[in-house]
Amino acid sequence: MKRKLDVLFAVLIVIFILFVVLANNDVSFVYRDAFVILAGTGMVITLFILNRLTMFRKKFQLALRHILENNFQTGISMPGKDEMSFLAGRFNAVIDRINSFDRLREDRVDTVNKLLTTLNRTMRDGVMIFDLSSGRIKINKAAQDIFAINQDDLSIDSVVRLESNGQFNALYQDIMSRRSNTIAADVELFLPILRAKAAINLKMFAIKDKDEHLNSVLCVFNKA
Repeated sequence: MKRKLDVLFAVLIVIFILFVVLANNDVSFVYRDAFVILAGTGMVITLFILNRLTMFRKKFQLALRHILENNFQTGISMPGKDEMSFLAGRFNAVIDRINSFDRLREDRVDTVNKLLTTLNRTMRDGVMIFDLSSGRIKINKAAQDIFAINQDDLSIDSVVRLESNGQFNALYQDIMSRRSNTIAADVELFLPILRAKAAINLKMFAIKDKDEHLNSVLCVFNKA
């Protein structure tokens, strides 16, 4: 786009130089009038294109600002059939594709949440999910019953920092350091809620994303 602007400015300069040359030479009125018409038309076209470029730049910057603010209900309106209109149409197509993926993601998240809620209510084994991104632990109903608590959420630090959880923490660190992906053991686990504790048959699993980055740790257990 910068190259096109440079070309347009060069055209304006050439037109101005030719006009000065013709004005200072004995040229017939017919040629002079023809040149004035052509020069005027060229200047109008040039100014029109510059205006279109400026308008597209402003609308593009505004749309990008909306996207950076996580507002994808945006786009660029550039009626016409020139290159700016084509670029605006392609940009709007990208936004539509992003919105379709976002709706698909929301549908999947909603489905997964409903599935987890159902499992939470019906699963007989205790389940604790250590979400490493949020630093929180999700606890299902069966796990709450095992520990005789009513809380379904804890911080990871509040559990792993307990000195009484030395055996559990050793297993947890094996998962975190990737020395193991799956662990099974009988341990006594303490929770920082009214001195809650339970002897459990524990199975611990490393949950990784598609890039093999550790995302969360899943603990499934029942009373020992």
